[in-house]
Amino acid sequence: MLKKDKKWGIFFLAPYTISLFVYTIIPIICLAYFSFTEYNLFNPPRFVGLANYTDVLTSPDTWRALRNVGVYALVYISLNVFLACVLGVALNQKLKGMKIFRTIYFVPSLLPWVAVSLIFTGLFNPVYGIINQFLAVLGIGPLQFTFSKSWVEVVSSMAIMAVWKGVGYASLYVLAGLQNISEDVLEAASIDGAGPVTKFFRIIIPMITPTIFMLMIFGLSNSLSVFDSFLVMLGTGGVTSSEYTVMSMLIYNNAFQFNKIGTASALCWVAVAFVFVITLIQTKTEKRWVHYE
Repeated sequence: MLKKDKKWGIFFLAPYTISLFVYTIIPIICLAYFSFTEYNLFNPPRFVGLANYTDVLTSPDTWRALRNVGVYALVYISLNVFLACVLGVALNQKLKGMKIFRTIYFVPSLLPWVAVSLIFTGLFNPVYGIINQFLAVLGIGPLQFTFSKSWVEVVSSMAIMAVWKGVGYASLYVLAGLQNISEDVLEAASIDGAGPVTKFFRIIIPMITPTIFMLMIFGLSNSLSVFDSFLVMLGTGGVTSSEYTVMSMLIYNNAFQFNKIGTASALCWVAVAFVFVITLIQTKTEKRWVHYE
């Protein structure tokens, strides 16, 4: 009986195991190998040692891409986490029709990046964009957003667009974390005279720090892998300079436009190292502010 069960276990695990090797382990091994070669898809790979890494690490485009990813991650993670906490608290209220509002805020996360990018290309337009028209009523602007010559404004605008798309999804994680907070704790705080703002910053935020930490890790991963929105916005928003390139676009350009597979592979490992360092820093500081009890 046990042998029969073992055979069925192997049978059902086989598809996952095969896909793991074919789509994960083998590509990683190939990526490591190609990063030490000169390869253009048409000629056999030629071993060049650390030349690709030297070129990548001395290229200004690489450091500009890492800079852009860093700023994008800072703006995206900060706004996304804070707004997700605020929205999660709002959606946690026991009011009629709350499920409808939860669905409405979640819908943007289901939209494809290409569609969202095309929509925001119009919204960000400095001449007829509705965002600048609204800001004009407040006496602000007009802002250039993704049409700006400032890389900070372009990258920050892209991050804000990503927040609009993803904050509803992130708020669901916060909402789940809020379910673990005892109502007795909040009621006791109210009796002691704590207002909504005090309860939010002194009670709710500290008690959902594990959720916040998880959202930060997810945000870093999303920031490094951002591609579709930059590709569409750079193509339709009038921005063509490498000043605004992120790592994924730099890898794509080297691999599929310039046929530099070796350089693209080396860039992938540089990106992995970048994420590893940031994640290590986050993990080292986790014990100082994340409370699991």
